[in-house]
Amino acid sequence: MTTVLEPERRQNPPTKHRRPAFDKKSLPARYTGQMLYFMGAALIAGAVVHYPIDPSLYAIICGVGAVVFLLGTIVNEFVLADERPAVSQAVSLVAFSLLLSFGVGLVGGGIQHFEQFPERSAWMTPIGLLMSYVAFVAKDSKGRWRHLVSPFAAIVAVTAALTWLGMTALAGAMSSDGHSHDHGTTTGTPAKPDQAPAESAPPSRAPAEPAPDGHSHSH
Repeated sequence: MTTVLEPERRQNPPTKHRRPAFDKKSLPARYTGQMLYFMGAALIAGAVVHYPIDPSLYAIICGVGAVVFLLGTIVNEFVLADERPAVSQAVSLVAFSLLLSFGVGLVGGGIQHFEQFPERSAWMTPIGLLMSYVAFVAKDSKGRWRHLVSPFAAIVAVTAALTWLGMTALAGAMSSDGHSHDHGTTTGTPAKPDQAPAESAPPSRAPAEPAPDGHSHSH
């Protein structure tokens, strides 16, 4: 009897209710990680460009963007990654990811708002390009410091230099009355000095003085 019942017991083991394992490669997981990346970079891009308008407000927005980008780094590099990095690698990964976010923000914000802030965007864009490349090489698992002295690195440096020269020339050629994000200020509108005297001075009228013979010629 035991030899007959034993296979049946093995075929019908007691089932336990198990929660489905978290799928790191699922679409919602990958979407969340990438969305945190892009949202953080977008917030930083807007903050670094608009900072002179309201420093306190855009400093907060820049800090929020940095936190969001770091959350994206944690999700993509630690939660969704197949292998978690060591402690030393994790610190450098977070630091260079933050540097990468600011580089991307400088490039994106400088290009997007060049018409509004031409002089500021002229130096933000090339600096952000160089910063993003250095940060990516340090952050990438296959990146090596020798990639900073390579033909592609030379292309990035030349592109940044040409970008600075071109945007600086365009900024100098643009008129100062372009669109502004000052929201209500009139710093970009030139004054018209010929209007004030015309409005303040009353129109000249010919004096109605009597003629030498005592008769007035005014009708």
